Amino acid sequence: MWSWEHLKGEGWLSHTVRSVKLAALLLASGLAMLLHVVIPFWKQPKVLQACSVADIICKEMSKRE
Repeated sequence: MWSWEHLKGEGWLSHTVRSVKLAALLLASGLAMLLHVVIPFWKQPKVLQACSVADIICKEMSKRE
């Protein structure tokens, strides 16, 4: 059964905006990794590197609590 309890604190719109932003970040990071595999000498932008993406996700999730 689906529960809407996780939306109570922030609302549907802000939840959706945050989710879309994080999903876009993860997709862009994945594409950058694939591009790095194809072109090994190409360096990923700092914001798309795995450590930076993990930090951004942790910050966004800690804001919610």
